[in-house]
Amino acid sequence: MESKLKRVVVGVDGSAAAATALGWAASVAVSADAEIVAVNAFQNPWSEITLDDRDRLISERNDLLADTWVRPAVDVGAQLRTVLVEGDPRSSVLDVAEAEAADLVVLGSTGEGGGPGFLHLGSVVEYAAHHTHRPLAVIPSARPKPIRRIAIGVDGSPDSLHAVQWCAELAMLTGANVVAIAVREPYLEWTPTSSADNWRRDVEQQIDQWAAPIAATGATVDRVAQRDLHPAGGLLGVASAQAADVLIIGTRGTGGFPGLRAGGVAMKVLHKASLPIVLVPPPT
Repeated sequence: MESKLKRVVVGVDGSAAAATALGWAASVAVSADAEIVAVNAFQNPWSEITLDDRDRLISERNDLLADTWVRPAVDVGAQLRTVLVEGDPRSSVLDVAEAEAADLVVLGSTGEGGGPGFLHLGSVVEYAAHHTHRPLAVIPSARPKPIRRIAIGVDGSPDSLHAVQWCAELAMLTGANVVAIAVREPYLEWTPTSSADNWRRDVEQQIDQWAAPIAATGATVDRVAQRDLHPAGGLLGVASAQAADVLIIGTRGTGGFPGLRAGGVAMKVLHKASLPIVLVPPPT
């Protein structure tokens, strides 16, 4: 079956985190026979600059981008072209992704722009998580493993179901098996302890329904139902226990405030994750 993943936009800036993100993107793109568009946003470092100096700096940056920063991806056989844009890196990568009709945006968890943003994420990732209209992969600095096992959070919400479709595509491309995770927060009302087994069976049946598009690809799908945990901690805990190589979640679930691009669970997962995370927004 032909892959729907045709173009991957990656933010590159010469940092170790960006190099790791590019390596992860290259492995996915090669599997999908997709093109990588490597994007760097140039910002003038001085308040006043001559036209000649500006042109020289842009030329130097373009040489670094095309000849040095993307070389490892080219060396592993990725189809790749580079784009240098002037502007704020926070919006520039997403602007290029929209112009290129990208199927995936990939960023390192931190970049060259000084220290991280609030908590542990770079400001570019924070901005992208709240504004992206396209699936966004955030890759930690530690070198990720090949994708052999995928974890996905499911809850029956529209965003979760869209994430399931995206997970099915990745499972088909990589041949990975999948663990589908449903996490329920603590209930305020009392429930008998004897209902735990019934609750788990009911939720596992729901997981089977929610994850059906993944199973339809032929991928092995395991089910994990957890309760009395915050969803972010539950998802990350199960992903770690299951030795998942990537965790996929929708940008919003069944709770929270409509209109926000990335909900509280998605942001908590991003801040605490030590494995690659893919946020899948709803279709526009």
